[in-house]
Amino acid sequence: MCVLNIMNRFFLFLLLSISTISKGFALFSSDVASDYGSNWNTGDNNGYGFNAWDLSNSNNDGETVFAGCFIGDSTSGAANINTGTNQSFGLFANPAGAYITAARGFSSNLSANDQFDVKLALNFDNGNKGFNLRNGVTNVFGFNVSNGANINSVFTNNAITAQYDYGGDALINAVVQITSSNSLSYEISRTSNLGIQGILYSGTITDINVSIDNVEFYVSGTDDGSAQNNLYFNSLQVTEVPEPAHISFILLFSAMVLTLLRRRLD
Repeated sequence: MCVLNIMNRFFLFLLLSISTISKGFALFSSDVASDYGSNWNTGDNNGYGFNAWDLSNSNNDGETVFAGCFIGDSTSGAANINTGTNQSFGLFANPAGAYITAARGFSSNLSANDQFDVKLALNFDNGNKGFNLRNGVTNVFGFNVSNGANINSVFTNNAITAQYDYGGDALINAVVQITSSNSLSYEISRTSNLGIQGILYSGTITDINVSIDNVEFYVSGTDDGSAQNNLYFNSLQVTEVPEPAHISFILLFSAMVLTLLRRRLD
């Protein structure tokens, strides 16, 4: 009975430790397309931790230039990143010269240990499509797909991995973590039916002298209006990642408790 009590206490402590670590990943901001039903307009502000969407930056004329935003099924042209009933955010802009952006601010500027995540779905890589994390209009970090792909920033890009080829119906996971007041790390990975799988781009951006206050998604100059030319995105979130030292302390303390319990059992 004594042995069982000791083991039960240890497992209770272990569960509490895991819970503490999990809570360390605090969710500050979150938004999904399924919160918007079938309409998405300038001024909409569903989810939490963000400011309202601005979808007004477009040169659509409905006759020779076509550009717009919508809520739709990402599998119509790319990979499945849908939430709800087949809902993702979508942007289109065609032909050459057409453009649209979808931008919104964060309720609070991103700071050290904040992590921004978003899922993208895309197929054809003509034109330009991607997203930027910005301060005002200053591009701190950007991922752009255009006859290939690239990472762009006005600050110093220290690339570790940089590879891209056509991936068919691609699902892109983008993760950007603020590592200090003047640096961030990034990882762009892909799951698709063609091309390179796994991590496409990783590295750091350094010498940053501004804080990120908004995110911008965009499409410009694609060949035509086929769904494979659209940019789809979904599941935006900002979390706070705990300091590695904090996690290490909890794990070390758990190991020490386990060692003491084993001695008691012996």
